[in-house]
Amino acid sequence: MENASRALIMAGSVLIALMIIGALMLMFGNLTSYQETDTQGTRSAQIAEFNQQFETYNRDDVRGSDLYSSLNKVIDYNRRQSWEGVGESGEEIRYEPMTITFTVEQIELSADRITNRLFKKDSYTVSKNVNTFENTIKQTIDDLEDAYGQSSLTNLTTGMTAIFTGSSSDDVRVSNFNAASTKVKINSVDDLTNKSKSPSKKTTIQEDVYTYYEYIQFKRAHFDCENIEYDGETGRVISMEFDFNGKFN
Repeated sequence: MENASRALIMAGSVLIALMIIGALMLMFGNLTSYQETDTQGTRSAQIAEFNQQFETYNRDDVRGSDLYSSLNKVIDYNRRQSWEGVGESGEEIRYEPMTITFTVEQIELSADRITNRLFKKDSYTVSKNVNTFENTIKQTIDDLEDAYGQSSLTNLTTGMTAIFTGSSSDDVRVSNFNAASTKVKINSVDDLTNKSKSPSKKTTIQEDVYTYYEYIQFKRAHFDCENIEYDGETGRVISMEFDFNGKFN
């Protein structure tokens, strides 16, 4: 009788132990599943947040100033080689670099409707391996703003006619220039066509202002988003295309 009781107790203990082990395994499985779901949810949220900053431009009538901002974002993103950190297994997490292409009608941006100083191509691309925008446009604008000052250049482009092509006397043109420009001053009207104030440029002051005018026009221009593509694996935006629609603010 005593042995039978011990056997029942042992069997009961084993059964309880098995039930506890089963419960722990079930809890562990649920916890793992929860963690995987939580991780997937976090990744989905990160993808949605990333895409949102570019999907806002997936529309018609995107202003050039907004497009300019998106181009700078892509340049920064690609320069970091799309690196997002280290995964759970220690692997580097990298994503497909982005590409943005936009087309313009050059003559629509020109200051004199004859020659283009800044936008000399119809199509520009920003990608990992090609960056015609930064190399040929952004650097030029940065140099000019360093030399003249952003606000002065804006004032000079507004008053181009009175300064460069108006019928006013030379003294008035000089006065108009100096009133519009705070960082750079001139002594005679010859200064407008003889030398640039940007050390890196072999151009004239007039050419510099006409160049900046194209940048102002670009920021005022409107573009339609013609195409947007997503990475098939990650779901991230990897490509966008814009076309100038002929409108200005």
